[in-house]
Amino acid sequence: MPTQPPPDQHDRQESPDEAAELKNKAIKFKAFQHTFSERDVERGLDEKIVLRKLKASEQLESSYNKYLEQVEKNPVKPAVFPWDSPTQRFLYWCAMKIPAVLKITTLVVLTLLVINYIPGPTQHIVEFGLARAIYDTAHLARVPENLESYAHSANIVDARGGIIKSYGKRSVTTKIPEKVKKALLACEDHYLLPDPHYPWYVNAFMIHAGVSWINLFGAVKDTLMGHTRGASTIIMQNAKKILGNDKRTIAHKLEEIVVSYILVSRFGKEKNLDFYINTVPVGSNIYGFAAAARNYFKKNLADLNYQQLVTIGSFIPNHNRQLAFYDIWRGKNFDELSPARRRHARDAMAKVNLALEHLRSIGAISAEELARWRLTDEESIRRIGFREFTSPLYGEEEWTSWNVIREVCSRDYVVHGRTVSGERLLLDVKGDVVIETSVDLPLVNRIKEIIAAYLADPGYRKILRRRNKKTWKKDLALYERLRRRPPYNTFDEFMDNLYRHLNIGVVMVNREGRIVAYIGGKEFIRGTSLSSDEIDTPGGKAPAPPTKAVIIDLMNRKAKVPPASTIKPVISYFAMLVDNKTLESTFADKPLEYKYLEREGRKIWLPRNWYPYDAKGKGHNRYFGRKYSLLEAQVLSVNTIFARLYSRPTIRNAVLAAFDRIGLDYSREDARYWPFGIGASAVPVQQWLGVYRAFLDGDYRPPSFVNRIRVNNEVVFDAGRESAAAAIPLFDSRKERVDEMQALYAVCNRGSGASMRRRFPHHRNLVSGKTGTAPNGRATLFVSHFNPFRDRAAHPEDTLTTIVVVTTNTGGYKNVGASTEGPTQVAGDIYKYLFQKRLQAMIDREIEAAKRMNVHFRANHVYWANTNRYMESLLTGKCANGRPIHDVINGVDGYQEALEQILNPDNRIYAGNNDLFRQLVKYYCDQDRRVKIQ
Repeated sequence: MPTQPPPDQHDRQESPDEAAELKNKAIKFKAFQHTFSERDVERGLDEKIVLRKLKASEQLESSYNKYLEQVEKNPVKPAVFPWDSPTQRFLYWCAMKIPAVLKITTLVVLTLLVINYIPGPTQHIVEFGLARAIYDTAHLARVPENLESYAHSANIVDARGGIIKSYGKRSVTTKIPEKVKKALLACEDHYLLPDPHYPWYVNAFMIHAGVSWINLFGAVKDTLMGHTRGASTIIMQNAKKILGNDKRTIAHKLEEIVVSYILVSRFGKEKNLDFYINTVPVGSNIYGFAAAARNYFKKNLADLNYQQLVTIGSFIPNHNRQLAFYDIWRGKNFDELSPARRRHARDAMAKVNLALEHLRSIGAISAEELARWRLTDEESIRRIGFREFTSPLYGEEEWTSWNVIREVCSRDYVVHGRTVSGERLLLDVKGDVVIETSVDLPLVNRIKEIIAAYLADPGYRKILRRRNKKTWKKDLALYERLRRRPPYNTFDEFMDNLYRHLNIGVVMVNREGRIVAYIGGKEFIRGTSLSSDEIDTPGGKAPAPPTKAVIIDLMNRKAKVPPASTIKPVISYFAMLVDNKTLESTFADKPLEYKYLEREGRKIWLPRNWYPYDAKGKGHNRYFGRKYSLLEAQVLSVNTIFARLYSRPTIRNAVLAAFDRIGLDYSREDARYWPFGIGASAVPVQQWLGVYRAFLDGDYRPPSFVNRIRVNNEVVFDAGRESAAAAIPLFDSRKERVDEMQALYAVCNRGSGASMRRRFPHHRNLVSGKTGTAPNGRATLFVSHFNPFRDRAAHPEDTLTTIVVVTTNTGGYKNVGASTEGPTQVAGDIYKYLFQKRLQAMIDREIEAAKRMNVHFRANHVYWANTNRYMESLLTGKCANGRPIHDVINGVDGYQEALEQILNPDNRIYAGNNDLFRQLVKYYCDQDRRVKIQ
């Protein structure tokens, strides 16, 4: 039998083990080939790279085996083939490399965190490094070189630059007692500084470097869940203050985070803490713990106990908590507070108690002190030790600064590219703030003296007694109807009560509408605390009881007064404008209705005039139906004529449309009826003053205090630009406006306004205006224009518009005197002061000029005396016919012309030439001096 040849190797069947081994060799080769490219082989690899790539080859081999297993298990399910395509290779490498990268990154981060947070020289180094890198490369506000550069001052200045009120320079790094710092940190930021009483892990890992990321993340989580809360640390609040960020935005918050780290790295935590304690708002416009100690407790900061300190801290940042605590201190219980105030009081109590517990945990206070100081009810709040205080924003100042502050706080400003509120501008903006006004402080002080003198005048008191002989019984009956106990029993007691509550307010504005003088009344703000902080009681010393200041502002933006007859010139203007009337147009003096009035107990004609009707041709010849020109109707203040004019729809609609155009606050219901036409419905005092100022140029501008505001000499507000844009046409028809001004002069030359001659005899043709008496004589007013020069057009800056209101604070039935015997007298004294001041300046100037030009005059004192004697004669003397010389010489410029003749070296009247002076007087007295008024 032939021998069989050996079987071919390829025909031999492989065993399973052999097949598996061959497959593994193929996979290894493929993995090796994928890991080591031809380029790698040509370039050559060192031993480390070879070993690393062999390791990668093993990983690739393992991955491919997993791939085959997935295919065998589920051929339909797609699987990533490790080196099949670029996309699959990319996915493969991601799957292979990302875990390795994450491992390395995690290791690096953990290493950095350990370095960053372990106490020592490197603590927070990463945070500071990142913040510094951002600060150096991003467009962020620069941190000041020192915190003192933040120091703030605000000065309100008058027209001459004199200081009306100064807040002074705030020292922002004053040395702070250690217990104050502990109290503040207990309230606001437990983990700003390490403490030996903290556990080691707190000091190691929770003390932050200016930004508490744990708190930030917690605040974000709470906000997303609908419980908005802040997360700013003390350092971040400092950053916000320095940056001037008023709005909460993500961009601002990120900026604050970066700047917070820079503040800590540059100044350290201690200085930042001092800065915060000195500048943080802790109540109603009170900034800094030292100011709070003085205001709330009348003590130095170092003398406060921990309870008082954390109480101050509890007012951060919500001043409503302070208001709620003071409501309770003044006697209210929780159930008497509004729901909002009650919530604020509870929040403050909770914050105080939590802070006290923290202080106990670090050993700052004892368990007994914690129990004694914990707040549980109203009495525990009253035992804190509060004293009455006046907010520094509305502090020991008079009406001018009070109202300037209110005006400044009514708007926002852009300072260094950032929007800040008026309050922040006044109390918290970095740098020197100067608020410029047109206020004339010497004039303000003089007006106060005039008001005080007039109210104490025996002659005025006689008028008041005469006017109230019957009124006081009506007032007494009113108390009985209201079932209230009257503060008087006899007429003399009634008059004493009236004297105590009489008040006079004055506001003067210049041609641009800027307030030159403001007196809100005869009572000005004074301190309300007693001279001693404590009083003796049977149980020992106790806090003095709170007292209330009576603050009455008759003239503020919301204060109202019936314009009374001062509305008549407005109606006259629109009667001429829309009804083709002139000052010569005549109207009959006839009342509109005959009706029963309960207060009179009979039927009477309405509206009534201030005079009774006489039989035709008798008495004052003021008979029923007599005709008056529109001019005379204003001079005599005839109510009936203006009630009828206002009843005409064309005139009424024109008047109300004008009032609506300027936003005048008046009663729409009252405006439908004729009493509105005689001023029986109240309007805001300041707006009405603005209406009268509009008679000068036709445009309405609301009275305002502030001219400009500068921060470090940079203008951030200019009222001139704003008021020019905001001017509203009111009396914009020049002919009718000029005619009406002539009527206003006539009222003051020979009508009700002429009664000022007893105080200011030189008023003729210098004052134009109208008086008014509110119903039942409860208020009188005088609105007028004044310029000490006859030629007003040449001296527009000297024109002032003034409103004087005389009233009582108590309401009821009181008569404060006729309009011609109250505000006109006060206005007359004011105008006399201004006239004499300007006249004396002119005389001094002319005499000095004569001394320079005339050597004989300069060297002779007799000539100077003669000049003054002649000028006094012109001011007080009379013409040959008995007429006062001042009736024919008007204004400072009129007297300047006469003085120039006296000083003329050609006629030498100053040498004592009496005959020539008499000729000069005769010349003036013989002239027709009816001056055209502009």
